Amino acid sequence: MKNIIFVYLCFLISFNVNASGSLQLSDLGIDATPLDQSPTAGISQVELKERHSMLKTHELLGLTTLGVMTAALFSGGNNNAHMYLGISSGLLYYTTAYYSLSAPKPAGVKERGNIVWHKRLAWIHFPAMVLAPVLGYLYKKNQDDGKESSSLVKQHQTIAGIGYGAFALSAALMTIEF
Repeated sequence: MKNIIFVYLCFLISFNVNASGSLQLSDLGIDATPLDQSPTAGISQVELKERHSMLKTHELLGLTTLGVMTAALFSGGNNNAHMYLGISSGLLYYTTAYYSLSAPKPAGVKERGNIVWHKRLAWIHFPAMVLAPVLGYLYKKNQDDGKESSSLVKQHQTIAGIGYGAFALSAALMTIEF
């Protein structure tokens, strides 16, 4: 019975269309203006090129930072090479973060996949990259003055290692296809 009613309704609609000429979208209650549903609809080509350029720079600087961080990690100890590599990795890290945070983002784009985890890991490696240089400086200063460092200052190596691990995982998520 449902099939018969459906066929009958289709017949009436087609008869009505043939009688009036043609069926329009407005007859169905649909707005006829074209819709641009692309995720980048609200952003110009110039902004897209700028975003692409900034994120490519972010990627290159991120991998460079990872290399310098690795060298700092392996050069650990009480030497100037470790200190200079630590300062360099900090400067590179903050430059890398600048390129990521200042890249224009298209409105309405929902992040998914590895980029979500890449950004979540920043909540771990960013605080570590704020604390590690400060704690390293305090540790070195106390050592040069012949003073005993506090328990927090002694955690420089642990905090730097956690930051390095989160940063390396974040870089791996964006570099290696999973």
